[in-house]
Amino acid sequence: MSAHAAALDQPEDDLALARATASLVSLVELQTIPMPNGILGVAEVSRHIGFPVHRAYYIRDVPAGQSRGGHGHRALRQCFLCLRGSVRLSISASGRTEVVELTRPSQAAVVAAGCWRDLSDFSDDSVVIVLASEEYDEADYIRDYDEFLRWDAGREPVTAVPYLDLARTSKVIGAELELAMRRVMKSGRLIGGEEVGRFEARFAAYCDADRMVGVGNGLDALTLALRAWDVGPGDEVIVPAHTFVASALATDEVGASVVLVDVEPDTGLMDMAQVAAAIGERTRVVMPVHLYGHPADMDALAAAIGGRDIKVLEDACQAHGARYKGRRCGGLGDAAAFSFYPTKNLGALGDGGALATRDVATGERVRMLANYGSREKYSHEIMGRNSRLDPLQAAVLSTKLDHLDGWNARRSQLALRYFNGLADIRGLELPGVRAWAEPVWHVFPVRAPGVRDQLQAFLAEGGVGANIHYPTPVHLQPCYRGRWREGDFPVAEALAQSLLSLPLDPTHTDREIDFVIARVREFFGS
Repeated sequence: MSAHAAALDQPEDDLALARATASLVSLVELQTIPMPNGILGVAEVSRHIGFPVHRAYYIRDVPAGQSRGGHGHRALRQCFLCLRGSVRLSISASGRTEVVELTRPSQAAVVAAGCWRDLSDFSDDSVVIVLASEEYDEADYIRDYDEFLRWDAGREPVTAVPYLDLARTSKVIGAELELAMRRVMKSGRLIGGEEVGRFEARFAAYCDADRMVGVGNGLDALTLALRAWDVGPGDEVIVPAHTFVASALATDEVGASVVLVDVEPDTGLMDMAQVAAAIGERTRVVMPVHLYGHPADMDALAAAIGGRDIKVLEDACQAHGARYKGRRCGGLGDAAAFSFYPTKNLGALGDGGALATRDVATGERVRMLANYGSREKYSHEIMGRNSRLDPLQAAVLSTKLDHLDGWNARRSQLALRYFNGLADIRGLELPGVRAWAEPVWHVFPVRAPGVRDQLQAFLAEGGVGANIHYPTPVHLQPCYRGRWREGDFPVAEALAQSLLSLPLDPTHTDREIDFVIARVREFFGS
């Protein structure tokens, strides 16, 4: 195992251990209100059930000695209430079985996802109500116990691996997201407000930044930062040639000149020696991109700038939670732009972005620019635009932020699995990792010079999704035709022709990654 792979080493059984020790079924006491005309029993979603209810059904008149249930659910969560009589509930998962008796209507049993359930020992008069987190979905059922055991143990055969399936995340935390969005809808505050402010404060603290301004998307965050610094015609902004085009588009939008520099061949990150050579009298900003979740070398950048009055704008759109020498991306430069596009490590349910900064004046100006140039309603001090993070997305992001570190740790585990499984394959180059970096693996890019397209096609035929980040470098994009020439940035061009992103998402299983590894090795005959 290489040194950089060893640096990523973490126990691979953390998630399995957490699942194996978590409670399968919880007994909760409901609110009961005795009244002269009867007893009222209340099961609140937030206090008792813990998930939104989308289906309800009841079980009654079960013949003596008969049982019900006898099936498992992959993602469905349920709440059982015995309104009359009694019933025994047996719940199994992860090699454990928990049994509860429901004998009174003031008590409910809340069952976790991923469990097998059996109901037995019904009394003659029993009436059982079941509240479910989702409407009927046959694909979620497992009706054969042996099949459930295989699924529960992670031994189901893998026949295909999607590059990314956002529906998987929704299955894991969909209930939390739905409750968060419902909270916003009930508030009636659909633009701005406490929800946005709360997320801005939390994410700023997470990034070790002084303040955060939520905006419409990552491109807006970059553009508004440049505008806040009055960057415009006659100014130059240094940008890596290998990045998503938004890094350059923001500079063009404010009328400044994009100065591209080539990148390192093993990381794809901005080559700081070329940055030093590119800095001139008109340089106002350098935009390091923390590409694929790997931080750029910020100390080397500072040395290249050498104390000159040049702003550093981090493009951290792929680096939520990444660390450089122990410090999180987002608090390393004069400002940092984040995207919350759904595929990001911290993704919204649509577009969203934010600008982090340590400078009060920059934050205030970005907020004003993003709100029609206004600090108070109908008073527009400067020429602004409409670019705001809405409360629904802020609530979603705040909920997901609670899971981000765990998801990033899982990404690192899967990256290590790739490093171990794909080592020493002739013709395949693995991503470089600097000793001072703690990447969050937004993308796991491998290089297959000369055979990238054939490898992607081979994987697709075997059911494995893959992606290319990015097939066309910035200087060869059609919108920049005539500004640069082919051959101007040879490393960026070579990466565009050889990089292939393999599946890596917190919801991928070890067996899925092993399936990908086997297909890659098969292609190379290794």
